[in-house]
Amino acid sequence: MNVNYKIIDTQKIVDYIISFPNGISVVNIILYSGADKLRVYPALFELEQSGWLEVLKREELGAPLIVRKKNDLRED
Repeated sequence: MNVNYKIIDTQKIVDYIISFPNGISVVNIILYSGADKLRVYPALFELEQSGWLEVLKREELGAPLIVRKKNDLRED
């Protein structure tokens, strides 16, 4: 039996982010989502590239600090 921990951890991260519609710090995701801490940044990168995630604040070198689920509604 092959268990894909990347998929499991990504789902934990997604579920945690959804709980905070106004944004959540990456530190809190690492501490409280239940995902392996080494999988958090790669998962956030993939979620951002897919268009699901919005980065609200970044570190000086570009790593995300605060993120949220991207709002699908467009206000024109």
